[in-house]
This record gives sequence, C-alpha cells and structure tokens, in this order.
Amino acid sequence: MPNNNGKITKIAWNITRINNSLTEVFVYDAIADKQSVDWWTGEKGTEITPKLFAEELGNVSTPNICIRINSGGGDVFAAEAIRTQIREKRVQGKTVTCKIDGICASAAVGIAAACETISIPSSAYFMIHDPTAFAYGYFNSAEFEKGKKMLDKVKQGIINAYSEKTGKSKQEISDLMTAETWYTGEEAVKNEFCDEVMFEDTKEEETEGEEHEQEETKNVANSGVLNTAMYRNCPTELLNSRTKAAAVYHITNKNKKGVEKSMEIKTVDELREQYPELTAQVAETATGEERKRIQDIENIALPGFEGVINKAKFESPLSAADVAMNMVAEQKKQGAKYLASATEDANNSGVNEVTASGYEGANDKVNPYEAAIDKVLPGKK
Repeated sequence: MPNNNGKITKIAWNITRINNSLTEVFVYDAIADKQSVDWWTGEKGTEITPKLFAEELGNVSTPNICIRINSGGGDVFAAEAIRTQIREKRVQGKTVTCKIDGICASAAVGIAAACETISIPSSAYFMIHDPTAFAYGYFNSAEFEKGKKMLDKVKQGIINAYSEKTGKSKQEISDLMTAETWYTGEEAVKNEFCDEVMFEDTKEEETEGEEHEQEETKNVANSGVLNTAMYRNCPTELLNSRTKAAAVYHITNKNKKGVEKSMEIKTVDELREQYPELTAQVAETATGEERKRIQDIENIALPGFEGVINKAKFESPLSAADVAMNMVAEQKKQGAKYLASATEDANNSGVNEVTASGYEGANDKVNPYEAAIDKVLPGKK
C-alpha cells in the first residue's frame, strides 16, 4: 500500500478485488490502536488498525465483502472499532461474510462475529478468553480494583456480542471465556460460533486431461500471528507447529466445473519447494521480529541483571515486557538477600550483647548502637 510519499508501506493485510461482485479483506496480524515503529530501522509495523482498516474499507465498491482472518487478536477497543465499521457496511446494504484461514482468537473473534456468516476449515483454531491488561509498576489496592472494574465492563461487552452470535446464555459465554476455551473448526461450528466447515462437501469430478488449476487460494496458519505466551491453554498441536516453525497451507484448486480439490503441505521442505518466494518472505519476517525482540530487551537492560537478560535473549526467549517483570522479581530477591545479609552481619557483630557502663545515665534504658560506639571508640562520645 503506497503512502503519501510514494513509498511502499509493509502491512500484514490487504484488500483484493476478486471480481465485480466480491472483495476480500485479509486480516493477517495483530490488532492494535496504532502501528508500532521499529526502533532500529524506523519501519512501521504490520498491525491492523481501525484507521487503516476504515481507509481501505471505504474504497470497496463491490456488493459483497469477505473478511479473511488469521489473527491471534490484540487490542479489544481497536477490534470493536473495526467491528463497528463492518456492521455499518452491512447496514448500508453490503453483504459481509468471514472466512477463518488459520486462527481466530481473542479480539479477532469480535471482528468475525460482526459478519453475517463465518466459515472455518476443520484444521483451523478458534479461541475465546477473558480480557487481560498489562501492568508494570507499583499499584495500590484501589488502583487494582479500578482495573478490575474496567476489565469486567469490557468482558460484558464481549459477552453480549458472543451471546448474540451463538444464542448461548451470557453465563455460559462468561464461563467459556474464563476457562480460555479453544475450538477446532468443527467444534466452533458445533458450538455455533461459526456457521460452516470449509471443504467438507468437496468431491473430485475431474476428467482425464481436464485443466483444473484455474483458481488458487491459500489458507495460511502460521506462527507469526500468535504469541502463545499470552495464553494458558494453548492446544498442544499448535505449540508443536510453532516449535517446528512449520506452517500448514491449505491449497484449493478449482476445475472447470467449479469443484474444489484440496491438499495440504505439512513440511517446510514441501512448502519451500512449492512457494520459494513465500517461504523467503516468512523467513525475512521472522528474522526481523527476532531482531526487534532482542533490541527491545537491550533497550530496557539494566546493570546487574545480565543473567536475566542473556537467558531471555538466547536460552528461554521472552518478550521485553516479560523480561521487565523478571527484572522486578530479581530485584526483589536481591533486596531480600541484602536485608538478610545485613541482619546476619549485625547479629554476628555482637551489637545486641553490648551494655552501657561508665557514663551518666547508665541505669537508663540502653541504646545498643551508642553502646557499640562506646565499646569500639572509648572516650570519643
């Protein structure tokens, strides 16, 4: 997407006009109120923001819009703004549907729920949970209580949207959110969060020599859109796929009769062979994200915490926010250790056994610190 300077701004989503009837909107990254900026290069991040979304959505002229989602969520208020934009398009007479290509989690679920229908592959993931907030610093109980009330209000708004979509009671939705509930595509449809499973009714109707690669779409479920450290109950299959750094691509080809044929690429080598440019782009993005993670950690590094910093950078990778919390915990341990050591030194010095003598007021209540000075430096007091 060109900016005002004529340069190309890298984004993780775009809008593609398929034909005179349909436009597809790809939501393929975190949802945020504004784009981040790379400290090292000055390049803007690839987050989906309400402002960018509104600008692009305003350019859509086709009667049908399909929102394609592969996002782990993000800012709930930014997602609500996007959700409102989608609902306004529907009020204006547009038909807005949704396809979940890889994962739809957290705040991204609200965007999907704003659409008329939601389709999802059986191998995709769908997750709802309670809203959370990041806190760093020192807070009293009143401040925490204020934060709790805010989160409760946010949750109630989310419950209303999910209950409207599924027909489930608000209490049931609340319980599912608190449990951090993960669904496969089939489970999401069964629980009425989604409306249909993609590719289930596909049958092969090809004849020998018939051309069938007229149209191709890729449904991507890659680890770049999801920070699993945010979640408590992330499915083992999803964690394993991230560990292997392998994405699953559902390739759909249509033959002349319009019948879809699906296959899966499950290994990195197969993906690299079929899509060398795409895999190179994924590798470049991953490298950039890792560099940014390390740079963010370097920016908050403090003397005395080298062990915490090195472990977070190389042994057990953490985000800068998590590192900051670990440094606070380490500082607390160091403070407790220092106090214990000071107490032990005081006890070993015998200061508690010193008695006052030889000066006026000796029979008064003994001040052990003054007595210690008298013992070490007689005649100086």
